[in-house]
Amino acid sequence: MFDVRRLVVLQEIARSGSLSAAAAALSYTTSAVSQQVTALERDLGCRLLVRGPSGAQLTTAGTRLLEHVPAILGAIAAAEKDLAALTGSRGGKIRIASFSSAAAVILPPALARLRTVLPGLDIELIGVDPADGVALLRTGDADAAMVTEVPGERPEFPDVSTVGVYDDEFFVVLPHGHTLTERKEVPLAALAQESWVISSENGVCPDTRVFRTACRRAGFEPSVTFRADDYGTVQGLVAAGLGVSLVPSLAATGVRTGVALRRVAGHRPVRRVSIATASTPAPKSMLATVVGMIAAAGTQLAGTGVYSIPAHASSVA
Repeated sequence: MFDVRRLVVLQEIARSGSLSAAAAALSYTTSAVSQQVTALERDLGCRLLVRGPSGAQLTTAGTRLLEHVPAILGAIAAAEKDLAALTGSRGGKIRIASFSSAAAVILPPALARLRTVLPGLDIELIGVDPADGVALLRTGDADAAMVTEVPGERPEFPDVSTVGVYDDEFFVVLPHGHTLTERKEVPLAALAQESWVISSENGVCPDTRVFRTACRRAGFEPSVTFRADDYGTVQGLVAAGLGVSLVPSLAATGVRTGVALRRVAGHRPVRRVSIATASTPAPKSMLATVVGMIAAAGTQLAGTGVYSIPAHASSVA
């Protein structure tokens, strides 16, 4: 049996082309790298490298061994992760991919609570949109991802496991001076002739589907004149008088001056914020604890009346 840690050294030599370059990349001395290779060759009973003035070249045996390295190291990493999840270890690392408004509003109280419950846990936040977050789940580069879904529709990402966290109501966003700012609630039908600003480049993401469904329910097809990558830009465009919009409550916590938020009269459009994992976490595992804490933070947020419009957004400036 050989020491698998020496495979990392061999892999780096093959990548960088020399023992000295591998030593620099691994923060070893060249002598230490050479000793690791010699020990690996001794354990396996065959020569793995040919050393020369121009660098180091893999032998046939070295090339064949290197083909197995990703599978060997990957299996070890998977075993360590699986055992950490099974034992609910207080140490370890959890990587959470999240879009910005969920990271700003839902996650902070959950992460603060996790510091108490799992004091040794290292949490990494990765800022990406929901689709990219799920892509990271699929490749194993994230352990959980905050996503959005449309309540009542088929799962947005059917190949992953999701737990609902927060039903996020959309508000009407109006520019300064709009006549409907005098109303506490605005029927969408009253905005049928308006120009609209939305936050997506396409019509397939949950937010856009919620918006278009709400407009159809109100009896019209919206005229979309501007699209933006984020809700901050949407509000800026509305403030400039370029249209009206619908913004979810999580994004409305950072409402700017120059716009007014109003609730939708009648049926209120909602998106569901969920937390996704590659598969259902094992009961009492570290990942299950994280998912549970984030879901609890969403429940608490709903109970605090976050749907109430921020004071400075009830009138325009």
